[in-house]
Amino acid sequence: MGEINFTDAQKDALKEIGNICAGNAATALSQMLKTKISIVVPRILFLPIEAVPQAVGGTDKLVAGLVLRVLGDLPSTIIFIFSQKDALSLASLLTGKLITNGSVIGDLERSALKEVGVILANAYLGALGSFVGLGLVPTVPELIVDMAGAMLDYVLIELSCESEFALLIESEFTEVSASIKGHFFLIPNPAGLETIIQAIGS
Repeated sequence: MGEINFTDAQKDALKEIGNICAGNAATALSQMLKTKISIVVPRILFLPIEAVPQAVGGTDKLVAGLVLRVLGDLPSTIIFIFSQKDALSLASLLTGKLITNGSVIGDLERSALKEVGVILANAYLGALGSFVGLGLVPTVPELIVDMAGAMLDYVLIELSCESEFALLIESEFTEVSASIKGHFFLIPNPAGLETIIQAIGS
């Protein structure tokens, strides 16, 4: 399968999935952080898996990625990718720790980001699972700080990912003190890809 083409109606369905995912995640994060979080989805699309690093700024861009497996009826891999700056901002919302130019992702930030990763994974997968009519169960996320290209290699090689495509839900998180851009990638196995495409088609 070299390319996935959708009709306008299917593109609208994809956008609706993204908006429901964002709504779920915004509600869950707002409750967790006890502050209002808004999330918008500028774009949602399927892209070739080799294009994932370019979508987040290039293969050499330093990023923080929350990587987890999805068990259940739609075996997949999920990566939430943030720039290092945005990852620190996201962690800061949870820890209250101020960010400076010299801030790095330490143990406290790692713990906070993993906690956020669990919340986001459940929110996004809850929406996707309802859409495709399947039960999707995330594992505990692993946090990797590395170049975007190296992170993709890890997913393809270490996790034995076989899919040619990733579903990208680009998400912009907004809170009074911060605006954070994240990229949610769902990388289904080939059978799972077909399941999602069929659900969108119907």
